[in-house]
Amino acid sequence: MNLVAALIVRNEAENLPGCVASLGGLVDGVHVHDTGSGDGTPGIARSLGATVSTGEWRDDFAAARNAAVEAAGRPGWVLSIDADDRAVADPGRLRPILGSARSAALLVPIDNLHDELPYTHHTARLFRPAAVRWEGRVHERLATEDGVWPAVPREALHLVHHGYEDAGTRRRKAVRNADIGEAVLERLAPDADPGLVATTLLDLGRSYVGAGRGQAAVDTFERLRERTRPGDRQWVLGTDALARLLLGAGHDDAVVFLARQLREHGTERQYCDWLEAQALAQLGHAGEAWRLLQGVRQVVDPAGRAYPPTHLAELKRLLGELVAVLR
Repeated sequence: MNLVAALIVRNEAENLPGCVASLGGLVDGVHVHDTGSGDGTPGIARSLGATVSTGEWRDDFAAARNAAVEAAGRPGWVLSIDADDRAVADPGRLRPILGSARSAALLVPIDNLHDELPYTHHTARLFRPAAVRWEGRVHERLATEDGVWPAVPREALHLVHHGYEDAGTRRRKAVRNADIGEAVLERLAPDADPGLVATTLLDLGRSYVGAGRGQAAVDTFERLRERTRPGDRQWVLGTDALARLLLGAGHDDAVVFLARQLREHGTERQYCDWLEAQALAQLGHAGEAWRLLQGVRQVVDPAGRAYPPTHLAELKRLLGELVAVLR
């Protein structure tokens, strides 16, 4: 069994040493695929003991990740990690898991340090390159028929992602992703697979949100909702993203409507109650919002992102104080 960490990088001289240091004792090798750095990143990677390949950036994250895996020699297992990630692992616990795993990929917990609201989610970052490849020019994902994957225990491996910690950096990445998404959408044929169209619209809408293009995001999510059936996964994710966007913009009546739609079509009740309670509170219905929150013990959105319990506790505290005053 051979485990290699594979990275795609561009101008990551500042972040790369910390990432590679976090991989010590965890992987059998590190491969860095550089897509056009001008800050000496390839040389730094070599000095840190990594093997290095280079390639042209073609506005396609999946293509770059697949190129990195190919250049790494297609090892038995790959850990896909970014330069602004840090691995926290117990190799003694992880290796037996890899040795006995039957699936093509494993989900890894990722703690996202965010300038607004941090969250944790699980995504496939450990995989067998012989069985699975990356697809998607933006917000790339592993493509395989075996799409239901087990998660690695947090104690064995989790990643800490620093890429959203700074608002300016997050916005620049979103602008780049929106440009790529617009180009992808424009090239899709009129008879393109509906699932591909829906995924492209979802990714583009999310990028618009991060880029601060609120109306473009609203239009894109509405278009997604029109093209998908209520309850389908892309409809749920698009509806949730639209509701969160409108909540921040103060369109609270619409958020209440969308939260109730999500609940009606099977989205986890605690999450819908949390979402609707915030809108009701902003509408001045503190008592109703407070009652909804009483049954909420954790907040996990439809994409699987878990939000800190401290945020929920603070919301309950503030609403509780408001209700007490109004009485």
